Amino acid sequence: MRATVSPRRRGFTLIEMAIALAIMALLSAGAIALLQSAQLRARIARTQDALEQAREALDAYAVIHRSLPCPAASPLDGYEQSRAGGQCASRRGLLPWSTLGVQGLDGWDNRLGYVVSPGLVKRPGERIQLSSQGDVRIVQRDGQGSEIDVVTASAVAYGIWSHGANGRGATTHLGTLRADDGSDNIDEKGNSSQAGSDPVLRAREEGAAGSAGGEYDDIVLWESRYILFGRMMQAGQLP
Repeated sequence: MRATVSPRRRGFTLIEMAIALAIMALLSAGAIALLQSAQLRARIARTQDALEQAREALDAYAVIHRSLPCPAASPLDGYEQSRAGGQCASRRGLLPWSTLGVQGLDGWDNRLGYVVSPGLVKRPGERIQLSSQGDVRIVQRDGQGSEIDVVTASAVAYGIWSHGANGRGATTHLGTLRADDGSDNIDEKGNSSQAGSDPVLRAREEGAAGSAGGEYDDIVLWESRYILFGRMMQAGQLP
């Protein structure tokens, strides 16, 4: 009887193994890219929710106290500066999260910035009037790279913002300042949330290094004084 010989099994060749590894690497890179993109979208969504929550709290504060709050006095406790003198020690700084009862953190666990119109900050016992005007400038870049106003400054009550994914110049939830190591991020540097008197807030499309105004990924929100006044009227606090 003739014996049958089973076909010889052979392993992968080096070329086949190289192709398989290349395919696995491509699939892994694609999966990582998708995961990173999903994480970024989630952080942006958290940031937008935090900004909306801050806006609701600021408007409610104005309804109750007939004044907008000053920025936080300290990056550690989050309580607003004193309004006893009728004006803020600095109109620009961090959102006073403790005073407002919100977290005041963006999707990267950095503090939200806040700039307020002095005309809408009143000492205790005084109140916002219909004649009270804003003066926060919201600007962007035109096609030639020049700064232009997005809205009329007198219509802006306040602005709030996140320093975005790169977090340059942001204050962390621990109260420490993150270094701004950008080389040409002019607009991000202009959106400092350190204490100051600058009324300008840059709000433009995301841009890479080399674009007009430099690299930019800040997320900005502002409130119209007319919307704020409307809410105060509905609550019987104006006129």
